Amino acid sequence: MNKIWLVAKETYRREVKTWSYLLMILAPFIFAFLSVGIGMITASSGDDNYIGVVTSNPALKQAVKKSEDFDNYATKAKAQKAYKDEDIDGYVLVEQKNNQLTATYYSNEKMDSDVKSELLTSMQAVQHQLNLRQAKLTAKQSAALATQVQFKQTVKHSEKKSFDSDPVKQISFWILLIILYMLVITYTQVTAQDIATEKGTKMMEVIFSSMPGGDYFTGKILGIFGEIITQVLIYVAGFTAVYFVAPYIDGFNDLFNKYKPMIDQAIGNLVSWGLLFTIIGLILFIIFAAFCGAIVVKSEDANKAVTPLTVLMLIGFLFTLNMSSGNDTILAQVLSYIPFLSSFVMPARVIMGDASNLEATISALIALIAASGSFIWIRKIYPGLILQTDDVGPWQNFKRSLLN
Repeated sequence: MNKIWLVAKETYRREVKTWSYLLMILAPFIFAFLSVGIGMITASSGDDNYIGVVTSNPALKQAVKKSEDFDNYATKAKAQKAYKDEDIDGYVLVEQKNNQLTATYYSNEKMDSDVKSELLTSMQAVQHQLNLRQAKLTAKQSAALATQVQFKQTVKHSEKKSFDSDPVKQISFWILLIILYMLVITYTQVTAQDIATEKGTKMMEVIFSSMPGGDYFTGKILGIFGEIITQVLIYVAGFTAVYFVAPYIDGFNDLFNKYKPMIDQAIGNLVSWGLLFTIIGLILFIIFAAFCGAIVVKSEDANKAVTPLTVLMLIGFLFTLNMSSGNDTILAQVLSYIPFLSSFVMPARVIMGDASNLEATISALIALIAASGSFIWIRKIYPGLILQTDDVGPWQNFKRSLLN
């Protein structure tokens, strides 16, 4: 057992120390920091200037004071000076004549439509109060004028429509699909290349003379999974840090608090069936990626050898992608029980509300049995595959290993 862990440790150490692994880990963080930085710069540049408002109406002054887009100025002269000093983009002179508010905007460009709408809404509320005061209505008459229409709606959603109208399910769906796709396409290539590179050396004969080839295979798989776990834990730690720090970051706290319930629900969707099927799917793909790397003689042929796995992955990815706009077809139900493809299809069906927990359990058990059986079988024939160094083609190497 100690030799298995020694192989796993060496495999893990060799890969995580490479620049390619480091860049793969840092790429999402770099992208996120650049996006946030650009957003903050844009936001700060947009918040430097405001619209000045000159009015003597107390109610309108109070409304302007609560807004982030306007600044109160006591006189027109002070607003003009602020405009010349480029402290504001323009200013609005609001006058009240015969109980009617009139606004005049001064600037070298038109007022933003959203800002204009906000100002007019505040002015309309004040104007409404002036109108009621001038009409001298009783409290009962004022209440009658404030009566508004009532609107009720009853909508019956089907399962598919509920997915189409549920952003949480859609977010969970896309995150799950992208994560599984990226992990599978990355580590199948890494595994096959690593195994094929080792096969081309005489070192394997020495190693197999000191430990069983099956144990060496187990150590290699454990080391590669150590790389995956490290990458995932770093991402989880980064997301957790952002999750707890975001409420205290100016400019992001309001947005985060607004969408926090959706984020919590999406996390719940991902860590349930999605996490289980991702793990089982990765085990299957990596085991067979090691098999593909072992049946070639030249390391440069490793990418060609994993082509069948790449095709399987693309079928699962594209089919699941198409499910986001289609119904739960018979084909989708069948594929959700087929190992390799079920890792894509079944968790998507669960998120979309098309599959029950019982169906997901059966599919997970089938995939787990397939992964366990594949591991035992490939572990048994792995030494024969590795020691076949004649360039007779992948298929011939595979057949020879079965005879040994």
